[in-house]
Amino acid sequence: MSFFRQNHPLVISCYYIVVLLMVMSSTNPVIIGSCFLGSLLLQLFNLNGKSKKSVVYPLLFWVIITITNPLFVHRGATVLFFLLNKPITKEAFIYGFFMGMMIATVIYLFQNFQTSVNSEQLFYLFGKHLPKSTLILTLVFRFMPLFQRYFQELNQVQKTVQRTQKRRFKERAVYGLDLFGNLFSWSLENAMDTADSMKARGYGVKTRSSCLSYSWRKMDTLCLLLLIFSGILFIVGMIHNHYQFNYYPYYDNSYVLVKQNWPYYLLIFIIVCIPLIKRSREMIVWSILKSRI
Repeated sequence: MSFFRQNHPLVISCYYIVVLLMVMSSTNPVIIGSCFLGSLLLQLFNLNGKSKKSVVYPLLFWVIITITNPLFVHRGATVLFFLLNKPITKEAFIYGFFMGMMIATVIYLFQNFQTSVNSEQLFYLFGKHLPKSTLILTLVFRFMPLFQRYFQELNQVQKTVQRTQKRRFKERAVYGLDLFGNLFSWSLENAMDTADSMKARGYGVKTRSSCLSYSWRKMDTLCLLLLIFSGILFIVGMIHNHYQFNYYPYYDNSYVLVKQNWPYYLLIFIIVCIPLIKRSREMIVWSILKSRI
C-alpha cells in the first residue's frame, strides 16, 4: 500500500515535481544524497515481496557512470594514476559518483511515482485539459510491465519449441534479433489498439466527466502549501548560490556549506523524509493493531 493513499493525486504529483526539481537542478552532493536515500528507502518499502530488479538496475547505472566518468573527463588537480597517458583524477571520480547517484535517484522517483499514482488518477488530473499527453504518459507507464511480461512469455515459448539454449552464439544472436522484432511489432499493434479503443469511446472530448472523485481535505491544503513554500525557498537558495558546489579543480567542503546555510538544507531533508516518516508511522500502527488481534 502506498503512503499517499489518503492524499489527493494533485498533492502527490506536486511532491514528486518538487523533489525532481531539487535533485535535477543542483549538483550539490548533500541534496543528491538526501534525495537518493529517501527515494531508495521508499522504493524498498514499496517492494512488498516483489522482484528486486527495480532496485538493482539503477544501482548498476550508478556504478557504470562512476567508473566511466574519469575515463572521459580528466579535469581535477588530484591525479590518482595515469591510464594510457591520461590522468585519472579524484575529482572526476567524485563527480561521476554523484552524477550516477542523481540518475539513480531520478529513476527511483519515477518508480515511486508510478506506484503512488495509477493511470486512473492521471486521467483524473490531466485527462480533461491535456488528453493526448496524458494518454501517451499512461501508455508509457502501462507499456513497460506489459513489455516485460510478454517478453518472458515469448522467450519461454521459443526456448521450449526451438531449444535455443543449445545453439551457438551466432544463432542466439539471430534469435535475439527476431525476438526483438516480434516484441516491437507487438508493442506497436498494442499501442494502436489502445489508441483506437480510446478514440471510439470518445476520449479527448472536453465535455466528458470523470467517474472518479477525490475529496480535498485540510491536510491536502497544508501539504500543498508546504510543497509550494519549499519549492520557492529552493529557487531562492539557487538564486543566491546557497547550493553551489564546485568539483573542479578541487571539490568544496560540504560540511562548511551545510553549516553556513543549514535552514535551506534542513527544509530539503524534511521534504524528502515526509514519505518515510508517514510510511514508518503506518507500519508501527499496523504492527500495534496486529499484535492486539
